[in-house]
Amino acid sequence: MSQERMRCFARFDRWLETFTDPLDVLGDPAHAVQLAAAFRRWDADPANRLLRQNEQRFAGQPVHPRLVNDDLRAVAELFAFVAANPAEARQVLGPNPWSRVTDAHAAGWFRQVSRIPHQRELNDEHYVDDHALAQIPAALPLLGLSRDEDMLITRGDGQQVTACGFDDPQAMRMILLQILTGRRSSEIRTSRFDCLSPVPDRAVDAAEGEQIARFHYAQSKIDIAPDNILVDAEVVAVIEEQRHWVRDHFPGITPRHLFLQRTGNRQGDKPYPSGTYNWMLREFSKLVKINDSKGKPVGLSHTHRFRHTKLTRLAELGLPVHVLMRYAGHATPSMTMHYVAARQEHAEQAFLATAKLRADGTQVAFSRDDHDSLHLFDRADRFMPHGWCQLPPLQTCDKGNACLTCSVFVTDASHQTALQRQLAETEALINRSTTAFQERHGRPMPKDNVWLMQRRAEHAALTKLLDTIRSKPGRAVQGAGCGTAPTGPVPLTLDLDRHRRTRP
Repeated sequence: MSQERMRCFARFDRWLETFTDPLDVLGDPAHAVQLAAAFRRWDADPANRLLRQNEQRFAGQPVHPRLVNDDLRAVAELFAFVAANPAEARQVLGPNPWSRVTDAHAAGWFRQVSRIPHQRELNDEHYVDDHALAQIPAALPLLGLSRDEDMLITRGDGQQVTACGFDDPQAMRMILLQILTGRRSSEIRTSRFDCLSPVPDRAVDAAEGEQIARFHYAQSKIDIAPDNILVDAEVVAVIEEQRHWVRDHFPGITPRHLFLQRTGNRQGDKPYPSGTYNWMLREFSKLVKINDSKGKPVGLSHTHRFRHTKLTRLAELGLPVHVLMRYAGHATPSMTMHYVAARQEHAEQAFLATAKLRADGTQVAFSRDDHDSLHLFDRADRFMPHGWCQLPPLQTCDKGNACLTCSVFVTDASHQTALQRQLAETEALINRSTTAFQERHGRPMPKDNVWLMQRRAEHAALTKLLDTIRSKPGRAVQGAGCGTAPTGPVPLTLDLDRHRRTRP
């Protein structure tokens, strides 16, 4: 009997404690339906389901009907087994009161199991937007740092805190691979150690010189579905970094999996536990408090949202369904379309991008500025000399004048002149102020001077913005120089060496 089934019976036992005579449950079979309905109502109350102290976090959350169905089904199957195997039940449980159980009792309880649609509509709630994705890479190194190392992080609400490391570089790389590839957590967690293989020459030619490899993930759900995808140099670097970590921490063995359980694993044949992964991400989320563009918290332990996000982005970029199905590892197109979130933002953009006709049949011409304005009006309506602010209308800016290093600031080549002028003025201001400090105090301005650090951050951001605009003039650019298309994937800048311990 599974541990989860034991919890179902534990809740059933607590419900029986509310009866003056618990044997009433095994009374007249005609009343079994009413008793099962009463148990369903009792079981749907979150307060009645708390069996352990660590489950208090679920106290205020509604109970999903599927969880109630699990409890009803457990009791019904117990009754059905006892009724179908009276001799074995009598030997294990004794003659009374189980001899009263009939098939009618089991049928009455089975009847209360509600039908739940298997497919649910996916929307923005299952999607991680650019605002949240821009915050995650900056905080991820904290997962890999040792517990005796500190790191200054900026939370989703803008507050800066110094936090100790979590000493789990494996969890850092697993969630990073999920974001980059859109794989399920089990497919990353149980991947083979030798999960990379070279690609054919024709694939290399199609990549136009970019380094690519074939990633063989652990297909954990569909037997007939593909179990490999092509990945770029960024994914390869993360996997090679994990291989290096495994060889350092498990010397002298041939590991079976890419991510390993750290304790009680002398042979290196046990994969990283799923419970540890979820717990680590949950605690990490509590600390960094990442929010999306609407101010809602983004729980990193809900890792399947990154799969929805990856597939939604690929679909919005125009990837054919059969190619998207192959990348997702699905067997049918309907499964793939189920994962594509119906985002209102993309629907509006697609509508504006189509041809509009007047009543006389002539086409309405929308310029690029008109398109930008129509889209930005439903954001914050903030037009600035050097770009736009995409902060939602109901939020207020707490960054002051720090637009250049803000993830919701965007600009393009039409503002290049203003940005170049601001870069020159910032550079002149830094030189003038540092020279005046040198003359006044007889020593250079310290590098950790707050004013100087802020000005140099602005200077670096302006330099990155202009470099990106020059290299990709037709694309919008996010703050801090992330050359990101409005509907394309967000590039992640990683420091894969920061979490390593220094060695003598």
